[in-house]
Amino acid sequence: MEGRSHLLVGLTAGVVLDSVVHLTGDPLLGVKGITIGVLVNKVIYYTMVGFGALLPDIDNARSTFGHKLGWISKEIQHLAGHRTLFHSLLGLLIGSLMALGLEQLVTYLLDQRGLTLPAQFISATHLVFFAVLFGCIMHIAADGMTEGGVPLLWPNHKRFGFPPNPHWRFCTGTWPEFVIVWSFMILVGVGIYTSIIVI
Repeated sequence: MEGRSHLLVGLTAGVVLDSVVHLTGDPLLGVKGITIGVLVNKVIYYTMVGFGALLPDIDNARSTFGHKLGWISKEIQHLAGHRTLFHSLLGLLIGSLMALGLEQLVTYLLDQRGLTLPAQFISATHLVFFAVLFGCIMHIAADGMTEGGVPLLWPNHKRFGFPPNPHWRFCTGTWPEFVIVWSFMILVGVGIYTSIIVI
């Protein structure tokens, strides 16, 4: 999928998830007395979901994210190739462990200096972690709908996709991609609108 499609799918799915489980607090629509804390949580969450929705394409120097990183993305693509580690369950696991390890390291180093992180900051780091992970998962799921599929079990090179028959999937950048992305967004928009009317 193209970068803008990944971003739209990731953010739309992020809206659905937040509407169902209220990760960032109460929904903004139909609620009185919105606090700054809720607004900050929502900004952090949606920014990080968007970041995560683009992140797996760090291995493609021509991608939206790859252009921003320049030579770093070129080196990653040269070493790993496109749609390998960063589009697999192993990549998700390694990235998650690195993020959690970094959080623990920072907490430990601050503790050694007699400093403690405020509970709100720790809560925000957990929200960032979950949002980026969710965005990455949505990116991989969206790429699974393309003809090429994704190597979920990398380093095993077998590619998986939905539907299982690659001939029923679409080619990146063609009209079916835009029909699927915009249909998904419209359905979510209608769902949110009707839920507001019911409230």
